[in-house]
Amino acid sequence: MPKIEVNEEFFFQLAEQSWSNREDLERDLTIAKAELDEWDSAPLEASERTIKIELNDTNRPDLWTTAGLARQLRIYRTRNYPSYRFFTSKEKNLDASYRVVVEKTVREVRPWIACFVAKGKAISDALLRDMIQTQEKLAWNYGRKRKGVSIGIYRIGLIEWPVRYFGTKPDSVSFVPLQETRSMTLSQILKEHPKGIEYASILEGKPIHPLLTDSRGRVLSYPPIINSADIGAVQVGDSEVFIEVTGTDYPSVALSASIMACDFYDIGFEIENVRVDYEYETPFGSSVVFPYYFQKGVELS
Repeated sequence: MPKIEVNEEFFFQLAEQSWSNREDLERDLTIAKAELDEWDSAPLEASERTIKIELNDTNRPDLWTTAGLARQLRIYRTRNYPSYRFFTSKEKNLDASYRVVVEKTVREVRPWIACFVAKGKAISDALLRDMIQTQEKLAWNYGRKRKGVSIGIYRIGLIEWPVRYFGTKPDSVSFVPLQETRSMTLSQILKEHPKGIEYASILEGKPIHPLLTDSRGRVLSYPPIINSADIGAVQVGDSEVFIEVTGTDYPSVALSASIMACDFYDIGFEIENVRVDYEYETPFGSSVVFPYYFQKGVELS
């Protein structure tokens, strides 16, 4: 089962509630089929204390994040449901100021991408840690260890639009990945970089590998392996980020992007839409504006 580690102060702010003792928090967590594992105690300040929580609902990946869990507890207590007006759907179109072009060359290796932009709130150390945890929990548990879903977050001020998502030969491109100071080809990353070694099995033996660049050709990331060391290195203080999800299962990719967008909105960011133009047809069409609400409503009697 997924486990998350949340900053106490951050979690309480998002839940719009404080808990003074373990028993009350344990009771309320059952609302989300969650269990309290550990909770730091005084003399640490609330901003320094962490809470470890085990999440038992395998059908609700939206609860596997700090913001998602806080949202569930908040809704249960207040009965106030949030309104996310940034979603598009088959029936609702919205304009998008940002664009991603998906080329045919990536179709056979990792064909799907969904993305959005979040602006308007400076990223704190606690928030940056939480963003990284959310990326990893969704990609590892819901995304089947990055095979089905992986997530990247980037510094939007360094990106020249539109962004290009395409397939390339692993020895034809090089860039400086995170945790490195030298430029490496995609093949070198799989053999020599710790993340490349860890996730090499996803792409090993494939003649074409996925790549994400801006319009100048600067690499954002090598999905699902590693971000670049400049555009892909989000820092404390950044207030505008580009979030993308790539993968092999389109509904899972779109849902993961939706979860991230709702979380960023709850945290205090403004969400801006991104139009993704495919050179091939998809279950949602060849041009899709994300975040995209594809789920169908269920009528209960």
